[in-house]
Amino acid sequence: MHLRHASEQIAMYRRIVLLLVSMYAVALVAEQRSTGARNGAEGLALPAPNSTTAYEPFFHEGRGYWERDYLVYVDPLTPRVDVYDKDKNVASVKVTIPGYSSFSLSDATVTTDGHLVISGCSFADEGGKIHCFIGLADRNGHVSPLVDTERFAPSRISTCDGTTVWAMGWLRAPPHFDREGGEPYDVLRLYRLSDGKIIESDLPRSSFPGRSRPSSPGGFESPELMMQCRGTILGIYEGASDEWIEYDSSNSKLTRWNLTRQTHHFMQYDRDGREVGFGLHPTFITGLAMLDSGDVYASFIHEARDGSAAATVGLFQLHKAGLEATWLQVGGTLGVYGEPGRFDELCGTDGNNLVYSRFGEHHWFFSAAPH
Repeated sequence: MHLRHASEQIAMYRRIVLLLVSMYAVALVAEQRSTGARNGAEGLALPAPNSTTAYEPFFHEGRGYWERDYLVYVDPLTPRVDVYDKDKNVASVKVTIPGYSSFSLSDATVTTDGHLVISGCSFADEGGKIHCFIGLADRNGHVSPLVDTERFAPSRISTCDGTTVWAMGWLRAPPHFDREGGEPYDVLRLYRLSDGKIIESDLPRSSFPGRSRPSSPGGFESPELMMQCRGTILGIYEGASDEWIEYDSSNSKLTRWNLTRQTHHFMQYDRDGREVGFGLHPTFITGLAMLDSGDVYASFIHEARDGSAAATVGLFQLHKAGLEATWLQVGGTLGVYGEPGRFDELCGTDGNNLVYSRFGEHHWFFSAAPH
């Protein structure tokens, strides 16, 4: 009798265990499906590299970005732009502008046919008036044509066709021109190089948080503003308000998507002027790129300021739906910060390739878009 009773108890326990295991398996599958829907990691992976650079340039300050077959580096301390291809330093352009002995460069980009476009600001040698500018620079550093944007300081520039240049910037206020004025203006402008005329203007300053400058380029590790043109689409990552913005010049249509809010290196304010404090587990963007297809990718680093976990890095693809956009994980790129051979950060695009770095490697990698 005792043996029979024990056997019945064991059978009952087995049925309970099997039931619990079955329930857990169902829940796990449901959770995996739910997670896959949220992060998009299922089936999305970074292909193996198809080529690499022969070098890894060292930048003492600032950083370089790959675009249209070239790496472009703007030296923040001198008016110089270095342009690289995959194998060697193609050119180092020391910019000279008559009448402006002291000026700074804010950005540079390469046209589809390989010409260099620059932007910056300076005080004129005579009269001391502030002049900001956009222009085409040849390999000897001469800038022509030169567009005088006056008080409008272009922080980032991009071009779709080589004859017009998009500029996102801020309006300097007198008398010292070192601060932003309170007058209304658009932060995005399209200049025609041939005559310097503004042919498009959008993104009113009032449509961004008041206390944060939407045209701030950000620091070395975390770019807060990036702008790239592919075909007829201009794409803008704007970190102050956490938005992805697209302007389609074929129909003059502007679309703005709210992104999953990221923590920044500096104090942020919401649209009502309230301070948004720092969290213990911030996430910073380290690179962003838009391919010719229009697909957008970004790399992030996630930190634990309380020391509870190691910092992690990874590559993500932007998924746009309605007025909201989310970052979808790219499989095979998520890992611990600093682990040799692991994905480090996104450095730009080269045609349909993403350009990125790996920890401990002394060159950059080129891979087709994740699939």
